[in-house]
Amino acid sequence: MNKLKLTNLNGIEVVDSRQVAEAVGKEHHKLLRDIRTYCDYLGESKIGFTDFFIESAYKTEQNKEMPCYLCTRKGCEMIANKLTGKKGTVFTALYINAFHELETNLKTSPRLYGKKSTSAGEVASLIKVLRGVMKDQKSDPEKIALMAQTVCDQFGVNLPQQFVEKKPFDGQLFLIGFTNGQQ
Repeated sequence: MNKLKLTNLNGIEVVDSRQVAEAVGKEHHKLLRDIRTYCDYLGESKIGFTDFFIESAYKTEQNKEMPCYLCTRKGCEMIANKLTGKKGTVFTALYINAFHELETNLKTSPRLYGKKSTSAGEVASLIKVLRGVMKDQKSDPEKIALMAQTVCDQFGVNLPQQFVEKKPFDGQLFLIGFTNGQQ
């Protein structure tokens, strides 16, 4: 494996623990054991483990549900910091490359609009129109809030830090064979 594939989960880029296990040359069930131990340590220290690892599941070819974790950038860093030697070095390079590539793509991707707004009213009107379209498409409220936040960020409108309320993860996500930005 020479590249990790990232996917976006509610605005957070993650890597499936199965990919991580393959990249570090470890059996998946042993990596799951290690991640559960990290989560226990974080919980005991009153540090939220979901900033690092998100519990998930996937379905096998036999349609059997199996556990996995979605590892955030922080989770990848934690795993990499526990590794030594060649495997640790290679995995560190893989996750750094994946996340840096994503950041570069975000910086160089075309902006939604090319120029700044001349008034707050224009920004509000744009958000209202986009919100209507998204509601017609039955987008969930979190996605609508993320859109509004993106538009406001582009036009320099400051929003409260917790403007987008993240839904708690319910463990119902099934990711199979995903690529960067696609599920």
